[in-house]
Amino acid sequence: MKIQSSSTIHKKAVHLHHMGKDFTLTKINNSFVLKSDYYGDISSQSNRKLPPVELGFIRRVKNHVVSNMIYEQFIYNFYYPQDIDYVSVLKRDPEIVLDEVVEIDIDEAYWKTAYQLGVIDDKIYEEGSKENGKISKLGRLISLGALAKKEIIYKFKGSRLYHKEVKRSTLTENVWYSICKRLADVMNEAKELAGSDFIMYWVDGIYVNKNEATVQIITDTFKKYGYDVKLKFNLSAKYTDERIFITDLNDNKERPFFIPKKDYRKSYFTDQELKEVALKYSRYVPFNKLNEEEE
Repeated sequence: MKIQSSSTIHKKAVHLHHMGKDFTLTKINNSFVLKSDYYGDISSQSNRKLPPVELGFIRRVKNHVVSNMIYEQFIYNFYYPQDIDYVSVLKRDPEIVLDEVVEIDIDEAYWKTAYQLGVIDDKIYEEGSKENGKISKLGRLISLGALAKKEIIYKFKGSRLYHKEVKRSTLTENVWYSICKRLADVMNEAKELAGSDFIMYWVDGIYVNKNEATVQIITDTFKKYGYDVKLKFNLSAKYTDERIFITDLNDNKERPFFIPKKDYRKSYFTDQELKEVALKYSRYVPFNKLNEEEE
């Protein structure tokens, strides 16, 4: 359990610890909630509160998956975060600078992957889509990530930890990880297509050297899988020992990425079943054209 020492929750937990007060600290995925009679409830995500309409939407997504037993479609290959390559970086010598870099980004990557795999239906997809504008990007992501919600509950009496409990979303967590796995497989395919032009991919965006043929084949592949694509040109990449700095040369804004320290797998396993489902049952159509198709 790691909490930033500068955070409000850490400071208040230390204070409760020294005063000998009872308190409960709950880790929910990557956030924390502190509960005590002395301070009440404090969340590390309090500055990111979602409006009621989005909270209701998040509940409806999970209720849809549970009530329709969507999770039964994802019981054959089980995945965990360590099984999924969210990030891949081609390591180069420090101080290397690449002056002509292109970013190829999948728009609404997780949301459309969930749709393609049959996790959400037409109605939910339309309501949550970027084009509809009712649900934020964060709301969409939380609605799917909540399928793998994990709570670790620590109960303290002053400085003494007397109870620890782990609650997992055992029914639905593999639905979320299967979505992540499918997207990672798509990104790994793009990496292979890029060949020597590959620089890195980070979740749903890939960076490559500016090569028209490479950019075109990756763009075409993403579109083949039903994704919308955004391109950004005029970028540079600079390597250090621990990071890659991607700079937008239009405004000189710099974005740092940490280079993972772990060794990557020598071979990559693509889940062919998820791929076949995504291709066979991909129903992606811009929602404003759904009614046109029905007529």
